[in-house]
Amino acid sequence: MNFFYLSIVISVIIGIALIAKIRSYDIYEKETFTSMFFAFFTGGTVSVVIALVLYELLGLAGIDDSMISTVAGSFLFIGPLEEFAKLAGLILVYKLIKKQFNEVTDGLVYISCVALGFSIIENFFYANAGPGNEHLIVFRAFISTPAHISFSCIIGYAWYRFRNEKRPFSTVVIAFLIASLLHGIFDALAFSSYFRFLLLFYLWIIIHQSFKVFQYSNIISPFRPVFDELFSVQEESLALETECPYCKSAAPKLKFVNSYFTAYRCDSCGYHFVSMKDLRNIFRHFAPEYKKFSRKIFPVNIAGKRYSGVYGSAFFEDGADFGFFRVEETAARLTLLNEAIVCGFMKTAPIPGKLLLKLIN
Repeated sequence: MNFFYLSIVISVIIGIALIAKIRSYDIYEKETFTSMFFAFFTGGTVSVVIALVLYELLGLAGIDDSMISTVAGSFLFIGPLEEFAKLAGLILVYKLIKKQFNEVTDGLVYISCVALGFSIIENFFYANAGPGNEHLIVFRAFISTPAHISFSCIIGYAWYRFRNEKRPFSTVVIAFLIASLLHGIFDALAFSSYFRFLLLFYLWIIIHQSFKVFQYSNIISPFRPVFDELFSVQEESLALETECPYCKSAAPKLKFVNSYFTAYRCDSCGYHFVSMKDLRNIFRHFAPEYKKFSRKIFPVNIAGKRYSGVYGSAFFEDGADFGFFRVEETAARLTLLNEAIVCGFMKTAPIPGKLLLKLIN
């Protein structure tokens, strides 16, 4: 197999892996892998074609690569042109599968897929530009691909607001200008011999920003359920021979089943309990911080016995199969966690969310 065909296989593998990663951030009403791959392939291909046409038009206008591949060209040409191409790809995807766009997170998911397709195809061209460039397909996948996705997230957010919430089109225009500026800074650093050392730091900043936008979009999702309301519906039959992890009572338990977790209530001690997998899911789904569960575990003492506590509101013994909690305490903790996420987004993101929302809402 020559490198041309091998690079196609590598591109597809990288693309599928990153689609799966993007999908993991879509928590409450997940898009199908098929529709995401469609956005990746169709939106990515269209955006690349549009970008190539626009670059060709610049050439016909006398603006050659020596003028484009500069610090000034990054802001005047590369950033605006490529972000416009990705916006056009998103618009096409929206027109073809607009029924899929039913929460703001979807705008972020689909523009990420379009940007991913754009970047993977671009990387393929770079890798096949000539002998000695083969390594670029993998190298750029770790540098340019996350950058392209992060530049464009804000466009997907604004596009959803415009189409589904009837915000003015200026919302999209401002988001496009912000994305173009972010993109321009990235390429300007890459072309600058003096400031190129800042490139990876800047990449971390814009990736961090995109995570903050994803987090915020999940918190405001209309599909995000209220944690304590999930305990208002229980199965008619009792769960038998299920031992409470706290008081060890084996009496029959009320059982609560939903799409997020299965919980039991022990009437002997008043605690609810879930499997350790479902305990992780609770904090993953109801406080979407995208942080490792293990980083939030600390030792606690309850009635003279030592347990591990998660955010001080759910507890388990080391090696146990179940964790236990009181619904009202965990619900209150989840509310505080989400308020902290919103506060962090509003104040401490690289581009403060308060400013971002003021510009594009």
